[in-house]
Amino acid sequence: MNSAARATLVTALQQYFSIPGDEAALVLDEFEPCVCRGGDWLFRQGDEADCLFLLARGRMQVWLAQSNGQEPGERLVAEVNPGETIGEIGMLTGGARSASIRAVRNSLLLRMTSAAFDRLARQRPDLTRHIAGGIAGRLRDRTAGVSQIRRNLKAIALLPLGSVQSAEALAAKLGAALQLYGPTCVLSATAMRDAGAPALPAARHQDQSPAMVDWLAVKEDEHRFVMYVADPADGVFTDMALHNADLILLVGRAGDDAAPRSWERQAFDETKAPVARRALVLRHEQHGETLSGTAAWLAPRKLDFHLHVRSGIQGDLDRLARIIAGRAVGLVLGGGAARGFAHLGVYRALHESGTPVDWFGGASIGAVMAAGMATGLEPGIVIERARKAFVDGKPFGDVTVPIISFLRGRRMERLIDAHLPGEIEDLPVPFFCVSSNLGNGRVQVHDRGSLPRSLRASVSLPGIFPPAVINGQLSVDGGILDNLPVDLMRARPVGRVIAVDLSSRKDYTVNYDSVPSPWRVLAGRMLPLSTRYRVPSPVALMLMAMSIGAIGSARAAGARADLLVRPPVGGFSFTEVRIDRVVEVGYREAQKAIAAGWSPQG
Repeated sequence: MNSAARATLVTALQQYFSIPGDEAALVLDEFEPCVCRGGDWLFRQGDEADCLFLLARGRMQVWLAQSNGQEPGERLVAEVNPGETIGEIGMLTGGARSASIRAVRNSLLLRMTSAAFDRLARQRPDLTRHIAGGIAGRLRDRTAGVSQIRRNLKAIALLPLGSVQSAEALAAKLGAALQLYGPTCVLSATAMRDAGAPALPAARHQDQSPAMVDWLAVKEDEHRFVMYVADPADGVFTDMALHNADLILLVGRAGDDAAPRSWERQAFDETKAPVARRALVLRHEQHGETLSGTAAWLAPRKLDFHLHVRSGIQGDLDRLARIIAGRAVGLVLGGGAARGFAHLGVYRALHESGTPVDWFGGASIGAVMAAGMATGLEPGIVIERARKAFVDGKPFGDVTVPIISFLRGRRMERLIDAHLPGEIEDLPVPFFCVSSNLGNGRVQVHDRGSLPRSLRASVSLPGIFPPAVINGQLSVDGGILDNLPVDLMRARPVGRVIAVDLSSRKDYTVNYDSVPSPWRVLAGRMLPLSTRYRVPSPVALMLMAMSIGAIGSARAAGARADLLVRPPVGGFSFTEVRIDRVVEVGYREAQKAIAAGWSPQG
């Protein structure tokens, strides 16, 4: 074992067990150092659990076999960072491995057998308590539904799909933005040679020399971020960069040919392809409100997410930096019909507090409001557009013969088409919404494709609007199955989640023992001396009934957010459009929540 690797292992033990360096060096004797190369499996689900691992350097993924009637295969459920343990639960219980572990990139680990653990437990019981505490914390997070995909990335590779010079220019700007979160080092093949780095292997997929491993390790120890700028013309350096990255950013330019390059297919389709998460960064020379053509870049590639970077808009570059640094903010907006205008007030309060939102998600009316915000426009403009759509447009006045629904939904469709056209993937800020699939009874996530069609599905209140047709299946309001999709937002590359829950309830006391006839209700409304009965309209009654089922799940989801805003909208009708008053209620409540301890910097 070389000196740099041993120093890293001692430091890992010292930090994990909170013990002095000299004691950590002694404890190291109970561990066996091992290397798992990027793309290799450390172990597979079902294997015998006879040891635990402490990750000292690198990054690992946790994969689980699919269940619950989903397609066969495996899904990524968590990532493991340096300083975390792997496989301790299986070792302590003596059972089989409960998940599969794969190395994202070359990773250095310490392996402890069950016999060595028993020995350490007898000699240093205080150290074993740290392991038990880590297990308890992980189980607590899993029970609470906390995402285990960490966001604190270390090594990032930029892979240009166009000119290398443009990628280098982006890397320089991104590196400057990342300096806010820690020292950043940008490495190209030329920069490494100029810095006196050891020689790279002679060919792709060959092992790096111990000297190169040490050199790169020192760079990672000295910097919060190490950014590699790959060069497709230099296959050896590009191979090294991709296999040493926690995240690969494919950098394209809007307007260029979006088809995959031949070298791109070779890099990602071969047996020894990198397994790090991949994202598309699409650069735009023009920065008008309307973007287009993103689908052509996404369709032929396997990507985890994509981002737009418009020329001259620093906020786009800052968003990319926050996502890499694990400091991005996701905003989740719940359903609530006309009460949803409170979301606009929350958005205004966040904007005034200096809290940038990097990802939007919503259900039902929350989806429509979130889509308006994902255009990247100022809160005042978003509010005025909502006023034109919902006050001037009167989408709830589209009454029809109640065979399928009370409202035809045509007016709502026209308003959405007019104010929120285009494709989801072309929105300047990332966005998703949910609907409820009537065929399979599952939540349907919309993060690509037609924005109007997806919003139409998410707001299709059963019985009020006709169902939407998505991929040959009927879909209705997303709030039925997930009225506050916090967990779906957690699966995105955001560090913190703000949720806005509109499921406020109040007593609905009536002045009768049994529901009066329609004629008596009508007389009470028209004749001056007749008793006026407090009876909700059919539409309001259906909305009230739907909201009952969503309250419990929304409250539980809201508890898993980092900041929960619950505007007191119970005094407002589901169907009466009182935009200014409801916006103000959301604004005031968000101001109070922010003042109670929220910080834009985290």
